Amino acid sequence: MYSTPANISALKENKRQWDTLGEVDPLWAMTGTNRHGGWDEELFFRTGDQQVAGVMCDIERIGRPAGREAVLDFGCGVGRLTRAFQAQFNEYVGLDISDSLIAKARAFHAHLPRAHFAVSVGDRLSLPDERFDLVYCWGVLQHVPERAVVLRLLGEFVRVLRQDGLLIFSAVYHIKRLYRLQPRRRVYALLKKLNVPDHILYNRLKLYPQSVHFIPQSVILSHLRSLGARVLEVRQDSAPESPHQACLVYVAR
Repeated sequence: MYSTPANISALKENKRQWDTLGEVDPLWAMTGTNRHGGWDEELFFRTGDQQVAGVMCDIERIGRPAGREAVLDFGCGVGRLTRAFQAQFNEYVGLDISDSLIAKARAFHAHLPRAHFAVSVGDRLSLPDERFDLVYCWGVLQHVPERAVVLRLLGEFVRVLRQDGLLIFSAVYHIKRLYRLQPRRRVYALLKKLNVPDHILYNRLKLYPQSVHFIPQSVILSHLRSLGARVLEVRQDSAPESPHQACLVYVAR
């Protein structure tokens, strides 16, 4: 499953969207709450502390990874989880598709010498095999428009995972039919083509560009098994009434 021109084109558009959000309201883009600069920075990073605390509880329960040398945070944004992961692992690597978000992540965490950030565009990771004890990807894959790219990325996550490591990722596996139209995203895209400035689209018209996509859980699990990976657990990660039904998947090699 290799990159095609369609895959690359979709990723470039996805990158443009996140670069825009990284400029107009990066902390909202990472959480979906407190829009228009409403976040206090310390409170924002505390949400990351709380989330990583939950991840560490999962690690203790599952008994993986065996080591705490390196963690990969894929789709790291501005590094909401960075300081908390850095406190638990010797080395932190954050990857994101957006230059503007990575620039802000580096500025926020310049005081952490073992935290490294890089822009990653495409369905292959420029990282060596079996590099990480923990690979973590939360709230990211549903924004990737091409299913083939998502499946390829899952293969890359497994590739860079150590033999005794743990992969945790979230995936939207169903969107209720009424919400599949995503009218705000469609109107945003239409007006963007008409050269309406981003700050007007976002601030005045209350529109935003990210689309949400789903992959059936059966497709995800079948693909992981085809990679030779072991699915340890699948947990619900959304309320029953949520329009986007998501799960957390825990994977070992």
